[in-house]
Amino acid sequence: MTSPETVADISLQQLLEALAEEHEFDLRGYKTSTLTRRLRKRMGQLNIDTYEAYLQRFKQDRSERSLLLNTVLINVTEFFRDNSAWEALGRDALHPMLKARDPRQPLRAWVAGCSSGEEVYTLAIMLAEYYGDRAPEYPIKIYATDIDDEALDVARRGEYALSSVRGLTPELREKYFRGDSTIRVSRELRRMAIFGRSDLIHDAPISHVDLILCRNVLIYLDAGMQRKIFQRLHYALEENGILFLGKAESKLSESALFESVNPRWRIFRKVTTQDTKSMKTRTHGSPEIPAEPENELALLRLYHRSLLDTLDPGVVVLNEDDVIVTDNDSALKLWGLSGSKLSGKAIQDTALTTRCPDLPKHVEASKKQNSTVHFDCTPQIDGKTRNLRVTIRPILEESGVRAGSILYTEDVSHKEELQSTVEQLESTGEELQSANEELETTNEELQSTNEELETTNEELQSTNEELETTNEELQSLNEELENMNEELEHRTRELDSLNSRYAATLEQMPWPVTLVDNSERILFWNSAAQELFGLAGTSVIGLNLARLPIENGLRKSLVKKHASVVEKLKPVSIRGQAFKGSRFGDAFDIHFMPVSRAGTPQSVLIMFGPLRFEHEKTKRSGTNGNVRSISSGSNAKAKSKNGTRKSSGLLKMGASKGKSKGSAASKRKR
Repeated sequence: MTSPETVADISLQQLLEALAEEHEFDLRGYKTSTLTRRLRKRMGQLNIDTYEAYLQRFKQDRSERSLLLNTVLINVTEFFRDNSAWEALGRDALHPMLKARDPRQPLRAWVAGCSSGEEVYTLAIMLAEYYGDRAPEYPIKIYATDIDDEALDVARRGEYALSSVRGLTPELREKYFRGDSTIRVSRELRRMAIFGRSDLIHDAPISHVDLILCRNVLIYLDAGMQRKIFQRLHYALEENGILFLGKAESKLSESALFESVNPRWRIFRKVTTQDTKSMKTRTHGSPEIPAEPENELALLRLYHRSLLDTLDPGVVVLNEDDVIVTDNDSALKLWGLSGSKLSGKAIQDTALTTRCPDLPKHVEASKKQNSTVHFDCTPQIDGKTRNLRVTIRPILEESGVRAGSILYTEDVSHKEELQSTVEQLESTGEELQSANEELETTNEELQSTNEELETTNEELQSTNEELETTNEELQSLNEELENMNEELEHRTRELDSLNSRYAATLEQMPWPVTLVDNSERILFWNSAAQELFGLAGTSVIGLNLARLPIENGLRKSLVKKHASVVEKLKPVSIRGQAFKGSRFGDAFDIHFMPVSRAGTPQSVLIMFGPLRFEHEKTKRSGTNGNVRSISSGSNAKAKSKNGTRKSSGLLKMGASKGKSKGSAASKRKR
């Protein structure tokens, strides 16, 4: 394990800053207590003690990003989780909303933090059950987003273990799922869902939706980030849109953006501008607003100016170009600029920058991060040092676009103790809320661990079944190999018998025959060739044709014609090849026949015959097809000279009568 003495540690906040700025992995909106516990768990798995050592590991290991995300985010979900909550959603919110809508109007829902997709398909089942057999006719789109790519892959496939639907009735399982051990959602449900990666904290929300499910997501975020998310969810919803939260999320009870539909199960409805006006009229009786736009604008400016002058802290409003739009007297007093005019000037061109040189840098940082920035400044004013606490907050439009900034200044020189007390009270309230949420998170973790154990047991059982299947496959393969060996032995015997017949056939031919492969290596040499050349087969088989110990001119002719036959795959002949000492006389015919398979040359059959040998009418069976002899040109000449005399058929080498006839024929030809 890494020791603190070897690696200097950093704080948790420094680790989060480094992950966000250097690796675009922002966890700064999450609760510190939750992050600390989950990070320590991950570091314990890696045997790492310090945040600095873990940061180095994060930089070196690309897979650590997804592993840390899986540790921080607890993907605990199931179909119809908290079934009573889903019943309340349908009874109190969803069904009344659907009844009041035109069925032809598109229905858009957003499941933020969808995890592996069970809640997405649960909502799809509810809608399919409501519309019945006509559900495919209605335009329904359920947008499901998450930052966990692995969980999104599972959701897109729509495949789950059989145990994940144990809470469903048999009718729903049979109607909306297919498969046995591994089940898949039906096409009707899958077509309703659109999955995509989106960060609820940093990415723009999906707008114009009628229903948002954001269950057990906000419990991981701190109070400031929760308020920011509520504003985004309010913007995303259509008028009278429904927001469905988890049972541990209760911050909306303090928000004026939503009204409660079912407080027990955290179901809310969006409060529109008209609703807000009506509520104020009923409660306080607001004054009549002038109808003329100019009077209304003047009145609003009066309200705005009165509000600024009433505030004790200093307020300076900047537009999107960092030009001061307005300020109040408190701001001028705090900065020692009473009587000065700041409106219309860029902030870097005012005395504010002289009083606090770091002010432009913090304004730029707020614009870059699009977030609130806090810092302290100690300017010298009238010879005294003032402790000013400055807050730069972005002004956002409903679409999330930054329209400007508010520079909020407080003199904390005499208020630090009071502020500390107030912060402690606020912290106590947040801690109570956080404790409740942490208990829920702990329950989620325990449930996740239980599901992991169940999954491990199922995987072990599946592995055992796979091993048994593999054993059976190996046994079957062994039997197939034995059958193939028997068949191979049978074919080998047939091949040996066939080779023996071919060899015997070539051996018994009455003329010299040799078989040469396409590499010019002699494969066969029959007895007639041995008698013709005086070379035994044992001395020439395996020898290269170019090294055959015969007359040089004959050897070159054999090599040349052999190469031609191999290249063109066509038979050729040498007519009247001179060879002294031959039993055919001083010259004979040589015939080259290609022996090929599937258009590829395998070998060449070379036959030596007398000049009067008639090749055209003689056909013999070769090693791979028919061997045809080609008529001799010298025989044709002999026929023209001798009238009606015809050349004889096969010349039987070795018979004395045949030898004498061959000699007579040779003499007549000469």
